[in-house]
Amino acid sequence: MIKQKYLNMARKEINEIFMKDEKVTDDVYRIAPVWPVAGNGTLIVTGEGLVVVDTGIPAEGVDRVRRIREKTDLPFHTIIFTHGHGDHAGGVWAFLDDAKKRGDPEPRIIGHELLPARLDKYKMLAGRRQYIGRLQFPGRPVIGNNTDKPAPAGYIYPTTLYSDSMKFTLGGLTFELYHGKGETDDATWVWVPERRLAVVGDLLIGGCPNTGNPLKEQRYTLEWSQALEKIAGKNPQYVVTAADPVLEGDLAQEVLLDTSRYLKLIQDQVVQLLNQEFWIDDIIKKVKIPEDLAKKPWLTPNYGHPVFIIHDVYRRYTGWYDGNPSELFPADKADIGREVINLAGGVGNLMARARKMKEQGQSQLALHIIDFAIQGSNNSPILKEALTLKSEILDARANIEPSLIARHILKTGAAIAKESAERVK
Repeated sequence: MIKQKYLNMARKEINEIFMKDEKVTDDVYRIAPVWPVAGNGTLIVTGEGLVVVDTGIPAEGVDRVRRIREKTDLPFHTIIFTHGHGDHAGGVWAFLDDAKKRGDPEPRIIGHELLPARLDKYKMLAGRRQYIGRLQFPGRPVIGNNTDKPAPAGYIYPTTLYSDSMKFTLGGLTFELYHGKGETDDATWVWVPERRLAVVGDLLIGGCPNTGNPLKEQRYTLEWSQALEKIAGKNPQYVVTAADPVLEGDLAQEVLLDTSRYLKLIQDQVVQLLNQEFWIDDIIKKVKIPEDLAKKPWLTPNYGHPVFIIHDVYRRYTGWYDGNPSELFPADKADIGREVINLAGGVGNLMARARKMKEQGQSQLALHIIDFAIQGSNNSPILKEALTLKSEILDARANIEPSLIARHILKTGAAIAKESAERVK
């Protein structure tokens, strides 16, 4: 019944539920994000205090605390980070602030032992992370709803670390924490056996898993699959994911096992093709997703993408060389562009061809052609025109792209090309 209801719902209907807090049981709530591409939180109420799993982006911490305080006045006892990404660990400052204002003991913060190193890395690469954040998440809010002040700068680290697993009891409930790998190497999933509740963070994101993100470092396709299989082994009645409403019963089990199988199939095919001496371009063409999985709504490429997963597995097991000796020490792109312009009989011919391809719906191929015109052009009016055309082609390509990550990169690229054209004198 639940599964059929889910299958019949439009994406818009699912999102409308997702953006509202959701009661799971009498003592468990899913705390919705204030921004669509951000992680759910989970509130577990016990007689000895509150356990919160994930706290949102820094800007929405105050809003999450406010909504929790509408449900209960109990103190925050424990906060668990499913991993170190900002949309899961960023809002914790507001929970600590709440405890301080109320005169409550400071809640302990639990995370995997690799999480502090992740936050250290984010500090080291702060400038780069801000840049790629603008590419992947244009329009991310500066402050959350009902937030009367900006979030403070900096990271708040866990006060309690664990290695493989950890267990504690509070108010008659058992909390089991397990280490996994997925989007990050510091991932944690939480099991509350008395409620048959699994809180899995970004191990489920409401679509194709986000492994192989083109803007981010190495991820863990194989271990991600294994973690989902272990969660399914608990036979949970309720699963709180990073995105989407709570999954229940048979649907929860199906989503867990489907996603695990999906990742493992891609992993195995890439490894097999590597062993058969194929390089990345051929591997992308040869990897096949079974139709029964490709059609599942919880595996649609609405955020991640199967091609990204292929890249993730590929770069984990081999080097950056793509198999073409011409690319080992490539010539300067401007020199290549000028040669292609000469062969085409002038930059105007390249732009005309790119424009025609765009009109015929071949926007991806048109992008490669227009890049030669941009790279090889030293004529300001022509460069301005070529950059403007590239912006239009990128917009066209973005409009047919289902993956939000890819769509944002394309849209941001279109804006950058347009701005570059406006700066040409």
